[in-house]
Amino acid sequence: MSGIFRRTAAAIANGLKPSARDFVRARAHFHAALPDGPLPFQGYVVFDLESTGLKPTNGDGLLSIGAVRMRNTEPVATFTTLVDPGRPIPPGSIVYHGITDDRVRGAPGPAAAIAAFLDFAGDDVLVAHNAAFDRTLLFMEEQRGAPAMPNPFLCSMVVSRWLDPTEPDHSLDGLCGRAGIVIEGRHEALGDAEATAALWVHLIARAAARGVEDLPDLMRRTRMLPQIAATAESF
Repeated sequence: MSGIFRRTAAAIANGLKPSARDFVRARAHFHAALPDGPLPFQGYVVFDLESTGLKPTNGDGLLSIGAVRMRNTEPVATFTTLVDPGRPIPPGSIVYHGITDDRVRGAPGPAAAIAAFLDFAGDDVLVAHNAAFDRTLLFMEEQRGAPAMPNPFLCSMVVSRWLDPTEPDHSLDGLCGRAGIVIEGRHEALGDAEATAALWVHLIARAAARGVEDLPDLMRRTRMLPQIAATAESF
């Protein structure tokens, strides 16, 4: 057992909370099993989170969740909620997402919002753009008492980098621009989730054309899990 896993296990056994970074490192290396079968016919929930900032391990919290359920590459349902983070929202982050303290007043807290998202997601595979950030944010809310997300996570950014390794821009804006996808409601969780869902359909079609047989094969070829786990430590 590595040092990080020993420290985390010891802290939990002694009734203590492991440090934020130890908790993220321990959680980020585990991944739920992926279903077999052709890429287009899996059950996906493509989602996006907005937060009080970009450093969940330093205390930034969840502000909103937006998600799209996909069946046979078509959107069939959406989910969205604001989240009261239980702390003032920094003015610097309001500039990007427009979510103010007044808007989240009366909204569910992180634990209730994530529980509702879990109900919506069911057993589906979760997809996010730069999933390392979203996973880290959810891990930190889990450490503070929110339910754990047991679903497997996939990252559209990692797939894009594998498909086009010489392309310098793998941002959501850049990828959607090249694919002709209009982002309606940029930096709104549901708007970004809807754009990412359209992008995901585009990316898995390209991956399938390269001979990718199923999601486990996609994970192996892109080295997705170690990339997500390594990037998570930067948040």
